[in-house]
Amino acid sequence: MSTQDEAHRKAQETMRRLQHEVRTPISQIVGYSELLEEELEDRGQQDLAPDLQRIRHAAQRLLDLVDGKLRSSEDPGAPPLPDDDAPADALPEQAEPEVAGSEEARILVVDGDANQRELLERRFQRYGFAVETARDGVEALRCIDSGHPDLVMLEVLLPGMNGLEVLERLRRKWSRAELPVILATALETSDDVIEGLKRGANDYVTKPFDFPVVIARARTQLEVHRTARQLAGLAHQLEFRSAFIRQALGRDVSDDLLVEMAERPGALELGAQKRPAVAVVADVRGTRSLAAALPPAELSAVLSNVLGGLGEVVAHYEGTVDAVNGDSLVALFGLPLPRDDDLERAVACAVALQLEMDAINERSGRAQLPSVEIGVGVASGEVVVVGFGSGDQLRYKAVGEPLVWATGIEATGEGGEVWICDSSRRALGELAQVDQVREVALPPAGEPARVHRVLGVGGSQIISLRSVPAR
Repeated sequence: MSTQDEAHRKAQETMRRLQHEVRTPISQIVGYSELLEEELEDRGQQDLAPDLQRIRHAAQRLLDLVDGKLRSSEDPGAPPLPDDDAPADALPEQAEPEVAGSEEARILVVDGDANQRELLERRFQRYGFAVETARDGVEALRCIDSGHPDLVMLEVLLPGMNGLEVLERLRRKWSRAELPVILATALETSDDVIEGLKRGANDYVTKPFDFPVVIARARTQLEVHRTARQLAGLAHQLEFRSAFIRQALGRDVSDDLLVEMAERPGALELGAQKRPAVAVVADVRGTRSLAAALPPAELSAVLSNVLGGLGEVVAHYEGTVDAVNGDSLVALFGLPLPRDDDLERAVACAVALQLEMDAINERSGRAQLPSVEIGVGVASGEVVVVGFGSGDQLRYKAVGEPLVWATGIEATGEGGEVWICDSSRRALGELAQVDQVREVALPPAGEPARVHRVLGVGGSQIISLRSVPAR
């Protein structure tokens, strides 16, 4: 930087400081006169109001002169300046908002001038705010760390660390919503304001303060702050309730289902009665031979890849993973909350599980792991959800014929196939595309039952197998 540029920069900084030091006491005269007018009005002692108004308008006139903004009365577009000899009722009145009750909000006023701090403190207190003050940036940061106010009124020009540096440090820890900051400046230039907004200020006001505007802007930022806290609280509650539901059920539950359950307080009262449900069981074929051929780490990698991918499919169809048992996955539809399309989604999910195996085996191939097949069985009926354990260790488990049947149906099929029970086939009607039917002995009694091989599902799901193993 050249000597001339450095001299120009120093001159600008000197003018900024001078403008601030001159404007600040004048703005205090305006502010105190307004405050006294309000207090006299509250007490019913308005005999001094005209003189206070003249003081206020004279100070404003002087401020205009300091800023070089005094406009000639010949300018038709300029509003006439108040005449010192004009009667009090001819002087323009500043519109004040009604004094509110307790705002239940804490404001930190940071200003290097003691009079300005006191003035702001008294003005904010009139509107029910709790006010704390700090004289510099270091004290302000200490107050914020110890008390965490709801809003900070921050002067730009402070002794030592300036307001913009304080703001930058605040934004490293708190967002705009978490801790609103309104910049206060006596400078007319916009450079500080622009820089402050870039660094994370929520708003700004200029001296002398138009206090109704200050209050309005403070209330706006506090409302945003309250809303942000409420949203954070709701998110925390939802996270807590979601964790509780997942822990209580002892299984994975989709986020959408968690939200629905959180809105229905009785959703966890699952053991009160029998409930309809659809069970989907997927089992990896040939795990015994894989266990004999592969090291334990590689076998674990294969099963993790398969079962993890299948779990994502279940979540996509808004089912609930009830259990993962070694080389098989059990999913439930209709629990903990029933829906009209549970069966349709369950069978579509079963078909999608087979289709997903192409992508799963492709991932295994890239990791130099062997490809595998799965068999899938689907059964519908009534289950009872029972609780076991107690207190914090209480868990829920669905028991009933659909889970047993789905396991038996899956075991009688081949890799790449989807088989469903007869009641599911009849309930789906024309929505189910089947090509084979046979009788099998289903556990636990080994009684014969009809099962159907599914090629696809219509209706709102519309999904089908690309190829079906020949039998």
